[in-house]
Amino acid sequence: MTSNQIKVLIGLVVVIWAVTLLVQDHPVPLDYIKAFSYTVTGVSFALVLWNRWLWSWRVFRPWLTARPDLRGTWKGHLVSSWVDPNTKQGRGEIEVYLVIRQTFSTVDARLLTGESFSASLSADIVADGEGIQTLAVVYRNTPRALLRGRSPIGHGGMLLYVRGTPVRQLDGEYWTDRGTKGELTLGLRSSGLCHDFAEAQNANYETGK
Repeated sequence: MTSNQIKVLIGLVVVIWAVTLLVQDHPVPLDYIKAFSYTVTGVSFALVLWNRWLWSWRVFRPWLTARPDLRGTWKGHLVSSWVDPNTKQGRGEIEVYLVIRQTFSTVDARLLTGESFSASLSADIVADGEGIQTLAVVYRNTPRALLRGRSPIGHGGMLLYVRGTPVRQLDGEYWTDRGTKGELTLGLRSSGLCHDFAEAQNANYETGK
């Protein structure tokens, strides 16, 4: 929430509270109204703490939030429909890493392979009517400079199902504007946030939990 939205929300609560007191024939202390600015500051600070850190604390789960904590570097593989125009063969399984940075209100996802990286343009975790969580991503894929002759910069989408509570696996599918598609499975996780493929290869992983 923005600062103005917080002020409007708290102001609405104060007005309803004051009107309720007046209807019940109780006077509204002027000092209570003067404390409005302090209340806005306190609530704003609490929301910042919640958005950055508190939402992931186990003490608040699941009674206050069911938003899954996906932060870290995930290791797995993908299988693509892409066919090498020279050999007419597919590539089989490809080693991949998915780096997720997350607050309560935002998600940033970056997929790393040996030849390219994909950065999310938009990402969110959505839940269906049964509470099944899915990571939905629209991304831009940027191959290494020397490979762009056969693999140009492109865009695509990705849907990964969130398995387990706590999360133990991400799996699903992706598709691109080049006409290719594929499936991903990621079941190993590191708490670190890796910046490139080489760093991700050397990180320490354990089964998702």
